[in-house]
Amino acid sequence: MKTKIAFGLLMGLLLLPTMLFADIVYQGKRVQEWPEEARPTFNNQSAGKPSFLLARTPVTQNKSHYAAPKGKIYSLTLLVDFSDQKAPVSVADVEEWLNKEGFNRDGCNGSVRDYYLEVSNGQLDLTNEVFGWYRAKHPKSWYENLQGYTGSDSLMKEVFNYFDPLVDFSRYDNDKDGTTEAINIVYAGAGETWGQGLWPHSGWSNERRDGVKLTHHQMTDMPGKFSIYVFVHESGHMIFGWPDLYWYGDYCTMGNRAHDLNPVAINDFFRADQGWIPFVDVTTNDVSLETTKPGEVCYRYKNPARPDKEGLVWSYVRNTGRNKVLKGSGLLMQHYDFSIEGNSASDKLGLRIVRANHTEPSLNGDKDQWPNPGSTADAFFKSGTYPEFSDETYPAITWYSGAKTGLKITDIGTPGETLTFCIGGNCPAQESSSSQGIASSSSSAPKPESSSAVEIKIEKIAFDVTLPIDDNYAYVTLDLKGDDVAKVLGLQKSEIADKIKFYGVEPDGSLNSRTTGEGTGHWFDKDGKIVVWNPNGNSIVYSNVDLSTMTTRIGHMPNKVKAGDSFVVQQAIVYESKQITFEITVTVQQKTTRISNIRSSKRGNPGNLIFNALGKPVGKRTELGELPDLPKGIYVEIAK
Repeated sequence: MKTKIAFGLLMGLLLLPTMLFADIVYQGKRVQEWPEEARPTFNNQSAGKPSFLLARTPVTQNKSHYAAPKGKIYSLTLLVDFSDQKAPVSVADVEEWLNKEGFNRDGCNGSVRDYYLEVSNGQLDLTNEVFGWYRAKHPKSWYENLQGYTGSDSLMKEVFNYFDPLVDFSRYDNDKDGTTEAINIVYAGAGETWGQGLWPHSGWSNERRDGVKLTHHQMTDMPGKFSIYVFVHESGHMIFGWPDLYWYGDYCTMGNRAHDLNPVAINDFFRADQGWIPFVDVTTNDVSLETTKPGEVCYRYKNPARPDKEGLVWSYVRNTGRNKVLKGSGLLMQHYDFSIEGNSASDKLGLRIVRANHTEPSLNGDKDQWPNPGSTADAFFKSGTYPEFSDETYPAITWYSGAKTGLKITDIGTPGETLTFCIGGNCPAQESSSSQGIASSSSSAPKPESSSAVEIKIEKIAFDVTLPIDDNYAYVTLDLKGDDVAKVLGLQKSEIADKIKFYGVEPDGSLNSRTTGEGTGHWFDKDGKIVVWNPNGNSIVYSNVDLSTMTTRIGHMPNKVKAGDSFVVQQAIVYESKQITFEITVTVQQKTTRISNIRSSKRGNPGNLIFNALGKPVGKRTELGELPDLPKGIYVEIAK
C-alpha cells in the first residue's frame, strides 16, 4: 500500500507543471549545463569585476566564468497562441509583466526587469520588447504530442519566420558579436509534459536572421495568471549560461522552484562572478574579524592546488526580501568546481551547499534531486548552533581530491542587520571594536590629503552634456579626454585603468570610494550627492565610467526629470599625489518621442533630431519633415 501511495505522489508531481524544473535543451537533448561549444558569451571588455584581498587592496580584474553582460540589455519577446488555446492576456499586459516597475498582478513581486535590476544592484537592466500575438498553424495539442522537443523546435521556426519581416533581430545582438543574447517565445496555455512538446526550456537553434545567429532562445508558458519564476530562470540559462542546480536546494533561482511570485535571489557566488558584488579573496595566512551585510560581498577561498578550478565561497544570506522563503539566515557556504559540468550526480556537483549540519547530499548518498533538499535553518553557520568551520569540525568537507581545505572560520555571530565572523581564528580582541569590515570600508573614503603627508594637487576638467528625456535609461557617451589625463598623471592612457584609484566626489569635495552605478559608476541625487539606485528614491542621474576607454555614459532615472533641468555631478581619479576631478554639468533636453514604427512616423517637424536606441545621433528630419533613411528598429526623436 505504501508503495502505491508513493508512486501516486510521484506521478502527481510529474504531472504538475508548476512544480518541476524547466530544462536546457541542446540539439534536441536535455542537458544540465550548456556544453562548452554552446555556452552563451558576451563581449564586454569594460566589465571587469572588483576583487579584493582582505586588506581591501584591489587585485587583478577577474574574468567571469559565465557570460557577464552589463547595462541595458535589449531582449525580444514573441507571443504565439493557438486555435485551441487563445491568448489569455494582451500585448500591453505582457509588456508590463516583463518591464513595469513594481508590477504586482496576481501577487508578483515586481516584473522580470525589476528582479534582475534588484539582484544585480542596478547593473543589469533587462528590457523586453514585445511583439504578437501570432496564431500558430496547428492547435497547441499538435505541438505538445510530438516526440521530445520536436514540437517546440517546429513552433520556434514557425514563429521566427512569421516575425522576421516585422522585427530587426540584429537589434538584440547587444554586444555586436554576431549572436543574439535574448530571444523569448511566450505561448498561450500551460506547459503539459515534462521533457516533451512545449515544456518551458532554454533552447538552441541554427537560425540566422538579419545577419545575426539566433543560437540561444527560451520558451515560457502563459497559462493566464502571471508569475515570474519561469521567465527569470530560463533567462538565467539563456543569457548567462547558468546551469540547473540539481541537489542544491532553494538557495538560488537556478536551484529549486521555491516561489513563483517572488523568486529567490541568484546565489552570491554567481552574483560575484558577474561583478554585481565584489569577491573578497582569503588565504590560509589571513586573520581578520569581518562584518558584512546580507548579499554585500562574496568571500572566496581558492584551492591552492587548483586555484582556477575549485574553491569555497561564503556570504551572509538573510531570509528577507527575495530570500524570504528560505527557512534560515546566517553564513551560507558553497563548494564549486568548474571542471565538473553541471550538477548531474549527487556525489559530484559543480556547485553544492556546504551545510552546517553536515548533511550534504554528497555525504549521505541522497538520490532525490527535487524537491529535497529544499532549505533548512541548519544549513546556515551562525552563533549558538554552528558557530565555526574548520577541517577539525568538518572532516568530511574536503577538496574533491580528498585533501583538507585548510580554511578556518570561527566566532560566527548572530544574524541581524550585519553578521560578524573571524577568519583564521584567534582574531585580536581590539579588532572587534575597531574593525568595520567591508561594510564600512566600501562606503566613504576621506580626502587623500587627510591620510597622507603628501600634498595632493587637484585639477578639474569641466564638461557640459545635453541629455534627452527617455523612459528606458538611454545614455549619452562622453569622452573624458583620456590622452590629456594621461599626460597630467605621467602615465600612458592604457595604464590608467590599472594604476589609478577611482572615486565619486560629494558636493563638499570629499571622495567616496563606493560605486553605486554600473561597474565604476555612480548614481547622484539632484544636488550631486552620491546615492544608490532606487526608482522610488532620490537617484536622478548616473555616470558610468569606463576607465579602459576613458569615456562615461550619462543617463537619468525614468520619470524623474523634465526639460530644462540641470545637475552637476563629479567623479575623480587619483594617482600618487595627483587628483583629476571631472565636473559634469548635465542639462535635460526637450521632450522626446519614441519611434517604433518608421512607416507611421514618416512625417514630423523639420529639423527634429533622431537618435538610435543607444542614444547615438543618426540624423534629423528634412525640411519637409521626412525621416532620414533608417533601417527598421526603435529610435528616439527630440524636438528641435
